[in-house]
Amino acid sequence: MSTSNDWNPKKDASRPADVTENIHRVIAWIYGVIGAFILVFVGIGQHPNWAMFAGFAAIFGTIVAVHAALAAGARRRSGFAKAGSMVVGVLMLAGFPIGTIVGGLLIYNAAQNWPPRPVGSAEPAGADMRLL
Repeated sequence: MSTSNDWNPKKDASRPADVTENIHRVIAWIYGVIGAFILVFVGIGQHPNWAMFAGFAAIFGTIVAVHAALAAGARRRSGFAKAGSMVVGVLMLAGFPIGTIVGGLLIYNAAQNWPPRPVGSAEPAGADMRLL
């Protein structure tokens, strides 16, 4: 039985910030894994092209760092993370069809009201399972 006083995570005011954080964290991991595989294949060979290796490392490293920073900012409910998520979301709209969906989700969730975290609020008890 459900009553109107039950907690519903889908109606939680901080849900858009949490969704934005999770999207950025997943994108950072995906680009990190893809970048690592590309760097392994570029580095394998009799005469590896170190300029290409450095270029791929810089490109994928920058993408991972930007998404990791935006995920951390969304966790803190930063205005910078909201603006950055909007910009990244708009850029992702060009990547039809997956990028369009993810970009739309980022724009939608970044446009919502992110309530600030209470000052001095304790982190959840137990081990923090977040990897970024």
